[in-house]
Amino acid sequence: MWLIAAAAATLGAADTSALFEEKVRPLLAARCFGCHGAAKVSGLALDSREGMLAGGRLGPAIIPGDAQSSLLMQAVTHTHPRLKMPPAERLDGRDAAVLRQWIDAGAVWPAHRTVIAASVGTRRHQSFWSFVPLSKPQPPGVPGARTNIDRFLRLKQNAAGLTPSARAGLHTLTRRVHYDLTGLPPEPGKEAAGFPALVDRLLASPHFGERWARHWLDVARYAEDDVLGLSQEKYPNAWRYRDWVVEAINRDLPYDVFIRAQIAGDLMEGDYGLDLRPALGLFGLGPWHYSISPPPQARADERHDRIDTLTRGVLGLTVACARCHDHKFDPITMRDYYGLAGVFASTEYREYPLAPPETMAAFDAHQKKIRDLEKRIKDLRQKHREETANALARQPAAERDPLIAERWKKYLAGTGHEHPFLALPADALQRKILEIIEEKKAIDEEKRIAVERSKPPRDAAKTRLPNGFETYDEFCPGCDIVVRALDRDKYVFWNDLFHENGGIYSLNDEEIQRFLSSGAKQELAVLQQELEVLKKAAPPPYAFLHGIADKPRPTNLRVHLRGDPYSLGEEAPRRFLEVLSAGQPQPFSEGSGRLQLAEAVMNQPIAARVAANRIWMHLFGRPLAASPSNFGRFGERPTHPELLEYLAARLVEEKWSVKALIREILLSDAYQQSSDTIAANESKDAANQWFWRANRRRLDAEALRDWTLAAAGTLDRTVGGPSAELDDTFTRRTLYGRVSRFKLSESLQLFDFPSPSITSEKRGVTHVPLQRLFFLNNGFVTKQAEALAARAGGIDQVYRIVYGRDPDAEEKRLAEEFLRESGWKELGQVLLASNEFLFVD
Repeated sequence: MWLIAAAAATLGAADTSALFEEKVRPLLAARCFGCHGAAKVSGLALDSREGMLAGGRLGPAIIPGDAQSSLLMQAVTHTHPRLKMPPAERLDGRDAAVLRQWIDAGAVWPAHRTVIAASVGTRRHQSFWSFVPLSKPQPPGVPGARTNIDRFLRLKQNAAGLTPSARAGLHTLTRRVHYDLTGLPPEPGKEAAGFPALVDRLLASPHFGERWARHWLDVARYAEDDVLGLSQEKYPNAWRYRDWVVEAINRDLPYDVFIRAQIAGDLMEGDYGLDLRPALGLFGLGPWHYSISPPPQARADERHDRIDTLTRGVLGLTVACARCHDHKFDPITMRDYYGLAGVFASTEYREYPLAPPETMAAFDAHQKKIRDLEKRIKDLRQKHREETANALARQPAAERDPLIAERWKKYLAGTGHEHPFLALPADALQRKILEIIEEKKAIDEEKRIAVERSKPPRDAAKTRLPNGFETYDEFCPGCDIVVRALDRDKYVFWNDLFHENGGIYSLNDEEIQRFLSSGAKQELAVLQQELEVLKKAAPPPYAFLHGIADKPRPTNLRVHLRGDPYSLGEEAPRRFLEVLSAGQPQPFSEGSGRLQLAEAVMNQPIAARVAANRIWMHLFGRPLAASPSNFGRFGERPTHPELLEYLAARLVEEKWSVKALIREILLSDAYQQSSDTIAANESKDAANQWFWRANRRRLDAEALRDWTLAAAGTLDRTVGGPSAELDDTFTRRTLYGRVSRFKLSESLQLFDFPSPSITSEKRGVTHVPLQRLFFLNNGFVTKQAEALAARAGGIDQVYRIVYGRDPDAEEKRLAEEFLRESGWKELGQVLLASNEFLFVD
């Protein structure tokens, strides 16, 4: 006990209070509060002294004056047999010493500080590896390493006792670089004079943009429709965003401009060589939630998607985790989240026409005529149905129309009617029907008047989504109106009689004809003919871009407590993340704040690191940091931090030229290595995390289809243009097939195409029997195998077409033997289904 007294004597009350405020409180808020604050994981709350003393399931977290015996201290130093906290890594020695000193001094907790408020914009957090400013590490001096990239890699390999594999053969390397840069197989007769020249030719190819656009479209969760209930809401001009991405990449638009344009292209000034407005399709193309949930919830879900796509896709941070509570692992608060959400709440869907105003006006006016006439016809038909049904209902039983009499007969023969009126005598039943008709008519009129009175004012806030969809931001205006209704039995009986689907007196368009007057028939015929003439004369739809724009009156959001848009807390000014800001982040003041947000995002060194990591992943089949969309504390640390830092610095140094960085990587020995294994290396690094060999990769879903078409000689290589369904007749690159959130192509799903409803950091690769059956039975494959057979001029040629090489003697013998039992189509199908065709070494 004398040690405790000594510590307390050494550390006075003022000092212990300062220690808590300056070091202990920020430490607990940063490392513990996410799980053991309001969430009370395992029943433990560390946001108050009382919570620490009460402890969790294993007892008190601290024993004031005795750090060594305190569970909290044992957990954070990972000396407890079971408790290991934080789960990702134990506290470093400096932080552990601070906590130990505080507990030994009696765990003083200032009286006014009853609960810890999370404070995350601290210097300590800003020193995390992915947040610090970019530096350009000096490449180490390693004998035998030819490029800077190789020097970084060889240093790690040498330390691990690994020997790099030899250079890949020309055939293998040519096939690999074609796949990586264009996504298409090599074309015979287009060999370049040396590998650097081949790289330059492929980087200059228009197909380079197609290949690398698809990588970004995964991140951008690109799709050409949304789900609207059980139906599909199509976006007819979505392909214009896709084509913009292709063109921007082919032009080597600087990556920082590429990203900023997709956030605020409508607000950027300057000449960038191409229109930036199509870039707004990143957010303009949704997902939009339409009427699948109440408007406040739908809008909140849409904002959540935008924040998640932007922050994971560009910054590699899971900011969306702070929607309902402060982030449990990263220094991101709910105020950060709703500061960004306010930017998107101040942004609305906007279509940017690509036609002259007079063309647009003519089209819109004509479409309005069509809509007005369709409504007039619909209302007239409904009026005739109601009048006819009421007239038929007034007929006595003995005088009923034969059609109605037959329906009554079947109805009365049925059982389980959920009302008591069929027990009435015939005359009384007839009177009851007429009584219900009149009562229903009176109630409907009361409802109509009440709804009209409750309609929001003309200037009430509305949200406009694609295809003219419009909804009030208030949920279901008028839904709280209390009106009279038919009692239950009357309503059930009325439904049996008059419901438009199956009611006794309900007539379809054909059945009602004999009850209509000649004048009514003629009026409908004239209107229908007028509608057909209008539709035939309609001008074609004008082109437009799906985008976004600032709302006239930008606004801040209030924090949604527990993520509930109906439970609001304090206002969160529109601003950037605190931890990535120098000092206190300044509120956005220019419109919605999108342009300021775009600048803030691309000023972050983490954005360059995320981009460099993705580029490396697409070329090597494995990223340097294994979680490309999570560079936070729960993400994977890079295996080669110095190399990643070097690549990110080079990207910025080359004025954000993606092509320049790709070229530098491709010309390294590391990229040009063979995928051949080395037994001694496998025992030390079977996962190849040190990149001592190339990774063997299966062609992705698009390349599988494109290479099959190329082998068959049916591939249409035209760049750009509208999308079409990916059926067996579609012979353009798969990039130009329609991508649906409503129903994704089955062949794309089969080969691991990512969901277009959420941002995707990398492709998964599965190997399942259905993939083999696809190549054996699918109509697309058999059709292309027939085309391949038609162009095959012998076994040697078909091998050159499919594999880019001649067959060896054994392969030729087996092929000849196979042909004696089957045909050329079957041989082609076998070759297309082989691992040599489906994989790149």
